Amino acid sequence: MKKYVRPFVVLVLVLCLCVSLAGCSMELTDMLMLKQAYQHVKEMDSLRFTVTADLDAVAGSLPVKLAAEADCQCVVEPATLKAQLELDLGRLGSISLPLYVFAGEDALQILAGMGQNGGTVWVKNSIPFAGSEVENADDASGKLTVEAVLNMLQDDPDALTVGESEPINGVDCRPFRLKIPGAVLMEALGLAVPAGSSAAIEDTLVTVWISEKDGAPLRLSGDLASLFQYVLDVTDAAYLPRLKVKSLPVTLDITSCNDVESIPLPSA
Repeated sequence: MKKYVRPFVVLVLVLCLCVSLAGCSMELTDMLMLKQAYQHVKEMDSLRFTVTADLDAVAGSLPVKLAAEADCQCVVEPATLKAQLELDLGRLGSISLPLYVFAGEDALQILAGMGQNGGTVWVKNSIPFAGSEVENADDASGKLTVEAVLNMLQDDPDALTVGESEPINGVDCRPFRLKIPGAVLMEALGLAVPAGSSAAIEDTLVTVWISEKDGAPLRLSGDLASLFQYVLDVTDAAYLPRLKVKSLPVTLDITSCNDVESIPLPSA
């Protein structure tokens, strides 16, 4: 299997675990869809996608609510994500924020653009990785293995469920719902936790919608409050407020694959 980097590892992990958990309890057509979806992801060198999210949080005693939309593109090698964020702050107005995330040798690098009318100032931040790069989501030589996760999930009857067919952006899809242990997501992200910190990710339910026609994964969704709280807790980025996140439902729609050649970084 080709090398995978962190922008893809959660999607690879979801599909890999779904295939492994399915066993004989799943219909043959659903098994085929999962294997096709996994093959699609293995062949991805880049992708474009949109994201919508609604944050419900508190900062001290003040409620914080905002809606976010983003147009994103991502390449696998070198691991780089470009996003144009549009944040709706309600009565406070809206903010447009260009964002780049890329993997350095030992840290996740973040560039956030501040300012308007050609006067963009780039704010840099880095989040150290905890250890070596996660290369394969199902590589038996690494910490993050399908076998290890299956041992955590094998006694959970709700670990994997399949819903009824429904249209997603005009395409008939089946939703595959997987409960991912928080420890697995922490391992997948691979971020270093500051000494003395109790930061952790709770078990998270992720749904991937797979096309019934060709097995292509078209949508991922889930409440990522715990994951986002974890990122806030392990980073000291000045532009990320200290929040207590109550809920963060996120929907990611894949719009195209393998049509982004490269993503040049801005001069910061």
